[in-house]
Amino acid sequence: MTIRTPSTSQTQQTILDLERTQSRLAQNQTRISTGNRLTSPGEDPAASASILELGSSIQANTQYLKQADTAMGYLSSSEDIVSASISDVERLQELATQALGTTNTAATRSAEAYEVDSLRTHLLGLANTQVQGKYIFAGTQTLGTAAHPLPFEDAAPPAGPINYWGNSGSIDLAVTATTKVSTNIPGNTVFFGAGGQGSSSDVFQAVTDLRDGLNTNNVALITSASANLQTSLNSLIKSQTDLGGRQAGLLNLKDTLSSFNVTLQGMQSNQQDTDYAKSITEYSNDQIAQTATLNVLGRTNKTNLFDYLA
Repeated sequence: MTIRTPSTSQTQQTILDLERTQSRLAQNQTRISTGNRLTSPGEDPAASASILELGSSIQANTQYLKQADTAMGYLSSSEDIVSASISDVERLQELATQALGTTNTAATRSAEAYEVDSLRTHLLGLANTQVQGKYIFAGTQTLGTAAHPLPFEDAAPPAGPINYWGNSGSIDLAVTATTKVSTNIPGNTVFFGAGGQGSSSDVFQAVTDLRDGLNTNNVALITSASANLQTSLNSLIKSQTDLGGRQAGLLNLKDTLSSFNVTLQGMQSNQQDTDYAKSITEYSNDQIAQTATLNVLGRTNKTNLFDYLA
């Protein structure tokens, strides 16, 4: 009778197969538990590189979205202040129109000057508005200086000319790799207009002239101030339109970046996420294979020459 015992090579091959099965089990178990298809970069180098590149793009776009939100905050605050300034100037125009009425006297005009002064003070406060500790109408001089802590100051309180100590600088934020947006409008542009300080577009000069005209019963000065208030109003409306246009552009940009990120995240997910149906099926099949292989090894280890001799 010929007696055969299992060869060493067969046993080694069976053990090797078992190790491979166990490796696949561990791999699919990790995929199922983590939700990641790739348990190591070496499994699919090309996919791993793509996932990293997509992640970098998503991260960059997310940062740009944050920058856009920051820009929107400053622009929105600036627009609110300009809108409030427009309301003040419109009220000043009403007062000027009333003062020019034929029934007005020196006394009634002088009485109106108190409200004009109040509006002048309010406009000065608006021009010196801070957001997060920074003056939004100071150009790049957002923190002021030791000599001039405020961007707008009354040269001779409470009735002197209003001086501007900011600058005409633009504060820009990057909202894409190639696009920047200016988050501010310098205060001299907003409140002095195209003509600059002391011109017909200088809202503070117009208010001062109106007050002086009312106090001195100077109809000609009141008339001139009324015309200049209209010029100042047009300038403020232009600034308001500019700020609104920038915000509209940022909203469109944010929509584009958000949509692009959704697309990138979908592409990343396709490369990275576990195919649960496939992984669970493979895991179940490998569990069966592992059990079968262990049974074969168990029977093999019991079959040797001494079993036959016994």
